[in-house]
Amino acid sequence: MSRGPAAVTEPAEERPSPRERRHLARREQILTVAWELARRDGVTGISLRELADRVDLRQPSLYSYFPSKADLYDAMFAEGFQELVDEREQMVLDSDPGVALRQGCRHFVEFCTRDPVRYQLLFQHSIPGFAPSEASMEISRRALGFLQDWLEAAGVTGPVGLDLMRAMLLGVAGEQIANEPGGSRWTRFTDDLVGAAVEIARRRETAPRSSRNHRKGRSRA
Repeated sequence: MSRGPAAVTEPAEERPSPRERRHLARREQILTVAWELARRDGVTGISLRELADRVDLRQPSLYSYFPSKADLYDAMFAEGFQELVDEREQMVLDSDPGVALRQGCRHFVEFCTRDPVRYQLLFQHSIPGFAPSEASMEISRRALGFLQDWLEAAGVTGPVGLDLMRAMLLGVAGEQIANEPGGSRWTRFTDDLVGAAVEIARRRETAPRSSRNHRKGRSRA
């Protein structure tokens, strides 16, 4: 009597030890308080001494969680972009690609204006000398991939549409944050600007190369 193929046993997922769980929980606590301090004092105004005091650690012990202030900023950068990825994964968009693009863009502008300090850290490069790690940048690229997919579904391909849309959305969010926090003076134009950006991108992508080069030369002047 023949036997069937032997069942493949998946290796059991290694669970973190109690010590590792405590370390992760304290790390999350530190990040939560770091965001609170950033929202109070600005992203560049985080005091590591106060941060350590607020989480009941001596300052040298803080370095076992974040070896430097840059490492703390990097973790905040990754966490901010992960929040954007998580929210985008939960979105239910319209079946019409054009409508879905506008929905996604409205959500992004709302995401930015909802938390100005997070916007500053993720999109304004406001910390002198800080450069996100490759792992954190990969999360940001995942977030950007949603916008690229929405544009392509709406018939906008190539780098022009992506660059134009990013510039427009970040500009709208920045104007709203800087001039009327919590309002809608600039964000109310998001749908109109998305439509305009799509049309411009389509014209630029279909224009003859000589025409594109001519315009590029004039813009440099």
